[in-house]
Amino acid sequence: MDYIIRKPELEDAEQIIEHKEIVTEKYPDTLATPIEDKGIPLEKQEDNIASLKKEDLGLVVEVEGRIVGILNLRQLDRKKFGHVCQFGVSLQPEYAGHGIGTELIEHAIRHAEESPVLEKIILDVFANNEGAIRFYERLGFVQEGRQKDQVKLKDGYTDLIQMARFVRQDT
Repeated sequence: MDYIIRKPELEDAEQIIEHKEIVTEKYPDTLATPIEDKGIPLEKQEDNIASLKKEDLGLVVEVEGRIVGILNLRQLDRKKFGHVCQFGVSLQPEYAGHGIGTELIEHAIRHAEESPVLEKIILDVFANNEGAIRFYERLGFVQEGRQKDQVKLKDGYTDLIQMARFVRQDT
């Protein structure tokens, strides 16, 4: 499968919104995205793209001119947490299983490793998304915490798991 991984441009905002709508529909009980709450105005998505700072990373996956995946990694804002970055990633189901998700996260890990500031990458994952948990563990992430019944789903609750990977630790 031919695909391109690249940084997002302002012109991608509409397609990114469409992508988020698709994955929210396909994975209603395993992803949390603002699109399900009230939608994302085009201007807000453009602001999200434009607001990426030096230590942040935004990536899109493009197949035949269409965005089918995204990754956003952002440095935490507060001074005492500035060594930490958090990411979220999504890929449309028909593009899973081709190594694209792995490549996206490897880009994020390399980005953090090359940063003079970032030391730790964190993410949140729903406990009912066992495949994603195993996937992150294969990439070196470990479970650090669990919030019981943090996520309310259509048919009950699931825990929210915090996972992390250190790229370095200054002591």
